[in-house]
Amino acid sequence: MLAALQKGIPFARRPFEELSREIGCSESDLMGFVKNSVADGTARRFGAVFDVRRLGYSSALCCAKVSNPDEAASRIAGFQEVTHCYLREAPGCPNLWWTWSAPAEEFESSLAKVDIPFFALPATVRYKIDVMFSVAARVQEESTTDSLPPPDETGRRIIRALQGDTEIRPDYYSAIAEEVGMKEWDLLATLEMWRRQGRLKRIGLLLNHRKIGYSANGMCCFRIEGDTGEAGRVLAEFGEVTHCYERPAAPAFPYNLYAMIHCKSVEEANVRFEILKTRLAALERPPAASVMLISTKEYKKTSMSFYT
Repeated sequence: MLAALQKGIPFARRPFEELSREIGCSESDLMGFVKNSVADGTARRFGAVFDVRRLGYSSALCCAKVSNPDEAASRIAGFQEVTHCYLREAPGCPNLWWTWSAPAEEFESSLAKVDIPFFALPATVRYKIDVMFSVAARVQEESTTDSLPPPDETGRRIIRALQGDTEIRPDYYSAIAEEVGMKEWDLLATLEMWRRQGRLKRIGLLLNHRKIGYSANGMCCFRIEGDTGEAGRVLAEFGEVTHCYERPAAPAFPYNLYAMIHCKSVEEANVRFEILKTRLAALERPPAASVMLISTKEYKKTSMSFYT
């Protein structure tokens, strides 16, 4: 159930019933599992996961080196544009890291609200995306530019209805369609089109990885001279790597290839990092340098709210 619900429910009139038949359980058991997972904190929410760049938004990973991270994070985490904010530590490296997302036309100006020196590091190539535990993450090399027009007002209503923690009921999409003011069939057709376009990744269970035992979150960073493609594709094939991106190097942080790993202990993360380094060292274009930053404190972790 956990694996199937992370991948997402089907676009059908009774999605939990259809998915329960594939798993081999009852509809009521599956729905109860979802509700219990959210109630006990195993899952952060049940709802939609969108691709921000295909909604007319831009995003970047940002970092700063601060002497008082708790004080700086209290300001940074308060911005609506910030969805994740962590203390990540390694000698000589920026220690406060956060993600910033905003409508594309407002993105650069919105960053002016941050009142500490920082670097914005937008992804330029994505080699692997979608963190799902006990499920293979999606490996797909793709550019981060996009030509889809932003959603119209009907599309925005759909997104607003699906982006939070949604109601679990047998006729899941019927309730969404009623809230949006459209026919259920038209809603399902729209969602399927968005899935094909990559605008909608899935509607499913988003886990709290620390709650299920993955307490060591390691950001493995490598400096690759020239094209990162070979190294990025190698990293993406590792099961423990949940995300892999190319990002621009910064003067204070000269790394351009990032791979996130989630492990059950720091010791395990160190072992995994050494395995990644050994594999990349054998490439025609090996890393010139590497470092792993362990997330030691989580200040904020939430999902982006679009068109609010």
